[in-house]
Amino acid sequence: MKARLNEHDVDYQIEGPAGPGAAEILLATDTDLTAGAAWTTAGYTVAPWLTPAENATLREGLAELLRAAVRATGQAVSSDWPVTRYHRVVGNDDARHLAVVNQTKSYPLEALPVPVAYLEARVSALCGRRVRVYNPATGKAEFHLRIVRPHRSDNNPLHRDVWLDQLRNGVNIYFPVAGSTADSSLALAPGSHWWTEDQTTRTHAGAVYNGTQYSVPGLVDSAQLLHLLRPNPGPEEVLIFSPYLLHGGAVNLNDDQTRISLEMRFWAV
Repeated sequence: MKARLNEHDVDYQIEGPAGPGAAEILLATDTDLTAGAAWTTAGYTVAPWLTPAENATLREGLAELLRAAVRATGQAVSSDWPVTRYHRVVGNDDARHLAVVNQTKSYPLEALPVPVAYLEARVSALCGRRVRVYNPATGKAEFHLRIVRPHRSDNNPLHRDVWLDQLRNGVNIYFPVAGSTADSSLALAPGSHWWTEDQTTRTHAGAVYNGTQYSVPGLVDSAQLLHLLRPNPGPEEVLIFSPYLLHGGAVNLNDDQTRISLEMRFWAV
C-alpha cells in the first residue's frame, strides 16, 4: 500500500488475513469527543499543554521512568543519561527492548510525575467537555510510554485504535518526552475519522508489520491515496486526536535519536 507522508512517497507492507469494512462510519453512532471543538473537522490539534514548569516536571519524570525500566534489565544508566540514546544502549538486542517495553506499556496513574487532574483539566478544556483517564469498557486508568528507535520497526502499523472495541468513544494525547521531531513524531491522516469503513481494507486481527506482531488490526489498503502528516508538537505542546483517525505507520527517521512519547486515552465523565 502506498501513501504520502509529509510530501514523500512511502510504501507499507502489512501481513495477515484482511478484508474491507462495512459501509458505516463508526463515529456516527459513537461518542465524538471532538464534537464542537474548533479542530473537529481535522480530528486533531496541537495546543499548549501545561505550564512550562509542569511540562518540565512531567517530561523529566517520564524520562526517569524509562531509565528505571532500562536499569531493571540489568543495564546501568545514570540519572542524567539522555534517553534519546536509548538505541545506543539497547542496540539490536530485541529481547532487552521487549523487556523494557513490557514495563513501559502500562503504568498506574500514581506513577505520573504530575497530578493526573492537571492533564484531565487541560484535555477537558480542549474538548469542551469533562473527560478523565478511565476506560469504562475495561475499568482501567493508565498511561504508557512509546519508544521508537531510529530506523527500526518499533512504530505501530497504520490503524484506528477503535478497531479494538474497548478503545471506542475516547480521545488520545501524544506528549513529546524526547527525540520527537518532524522526522519522528506520530503520523496521522487528517479527516479520516469520518471515512466509511468500506474505504479501508484491514487485517481481521492483529497485524504483522515488518515482521513484528501487533495486537491492533493494521490497514492493508485504502480506496483513496493516504495523505499523512506529522503534526510535530513542540516541548510545550500536546497533540490531541481522535482515535477514529488513521494513525501510526511512520518510522523514526532521526539519525541518532530515539523518540519517546507519553500516550494516554481519555473518556467522557
